[in-house]
Amino acid sequence: MISSIVVILPWAKANKRSWKDDAYKLPVLKAFFQNRLLRDVTPFLVERFKQVRLETPTKHDTPRSLATVSLEMALLSRIFSLAMDFKEVEANPCLKVSKLKLDNQRYRYLLPEEEPKLRSVLTGQRSHLAELVPVAIGTGLRKNEQLSLQVKQIDFVRSLILVTGTKTRRNREVPMNSEVREIMLRLCRSKTYNDYVFVSPKTGGRLTDVKRAFRKACSIVGIRGLVWHDLRATFGTRLGEAGFDAFTIAALLGHSNVRTTQRYVRATERNKREAVQAAVLGAPGHNLATRVNAITQNQAVA
Repeated sequence: MISSIVVILPWAKANKRSWKDDAYKLPVLKAFFQNRLLRDVTPFLVERFKQVRLETPTKHDTPRSLATVSLEMALLSRIFSLAMDFKEVEANPCLKVSKLKLDNQRYRYLLPEEEPKLRSVLTGQRSHLAELVPVAIGTGLRKNEQLSLQVKQIDFVRSLILVTGTKTRRNREVPMNSEVREIMLRLCRSKTYNDYVFVSPKTGGRLTDVKRAFRKACSIVGIRGLVWHDLRATFGTRLGEAGFDAFTIAALLGHSNVRTTQRYVRATERNKREAVQAAVLGAPGHNLATRVNAITQNQAVA
């Protein structure tokens, strides 16, 4: 089992951008399945691994999330799939174990009334977020895409951002709105071609994360249940509310499947009310005169 686990890391490095996540999970698998051969791992043992992980609290003594255990199970299944490719085993025991049911549909985005509150506290130690937040909302870039931006990716002639190193491995172009363009002009003015756009106020090097500062800002103004990725959802949701089609939004967000975009194009309460009101006879959208004329003409023909 250990030898197969060792093989998975080089494979992940060659095939996955998130290989570091696999490297982080591997010690958990090694600890549980140590000294076992692949052919000795049964569906029952895999089920036992799942239950033990769910019952084991995190290092912060908090309940372990279903998502974390689900990802560990997925990595274990990948190991067996590779082992099958190399003829080390004949079957994948993970396929006979029920997958955890996750609620991946987050229905959270930054509300219009929350944005001014959030921006009001992006000062002092959180002043770097004053530029990061509007760019995230105005472009829909993933966190890593945004933090890894270099000056050479900003095209001021065409007023767009060339997004590279994406999750789907496909480059895309995202136009800059007036606010994003102004921020980029200010940030890039004193930098060279290969410099990072967003830098750490402490180290002067590339900014690697914003989770802690963003969480603190939200806490100060009482915004609950909002994470950084929800700013990307805010971008998609606002475009959907403005009437843009899913294909346009998918292209800007970098989705390879337009179905994924449906998570970000949500029906708001206002849109729902307008929709049901349109069903009322005589409401805006119903042209009764045209309908009456059509009926009269049909009767005349008959």
